[in-house]
Amino acid sequence: MDHDRKKLEGHILSLSRARAFATACEEWDLAGIEVSEDFDNCPCGQQIKEHCFIRNRVTGHETFVGNVCVNNFMGMKTSTLFDGLKRVRDDQNARPNEALIEHAFNKGYLYGDKEYEFLDGIKRKRNLSEAQLGWLQKINRRIVGKIVVKKRTQL
Repeated sequence: MDHDRKKLEGHILSLSRARAFATACEEWDLAGIEVSEDFDNCPCGQQIKEHCFIRNRVTGHETFVGNVCVNNFMGMKTSTLFDGLKRVRDDQNARPNEALIEHAFNKGYLYGDKEYEFLDGIKRKRNLSEAQLGWLQKINRRIVGKIVVKKRTQL
């Protein structure tokens, strides 16, 4: 099934103050992301496992859309964020990318500037000490635990 832009537009417009889709998109912010094992349906009709939870600053409404729709139609760039999340989900020794570090920090998944600076400092480092590796694994588990859901429940 293809992404039905008209369905997506209708969904977003119904939750927005603006009546034009391009203007309505400006009302929305990324509130969170989720990768699930079970398929769900984006408002466009496409089956998805990568959910982007968005919040309207003007109306207070919240909804989710798929990663492709939030990128292609709403102009929010999340593909790098999902790439980073999948990398640390699949390998607890992987370094989070910049997009994931920023998202985790902004959402409060990192305990302050010290963890942010640690992750930023090691993101391109090849070899870590045992203590650094242990700290990285602990932070990665926390990030993945806050974002990734194993089984999706119906909204």
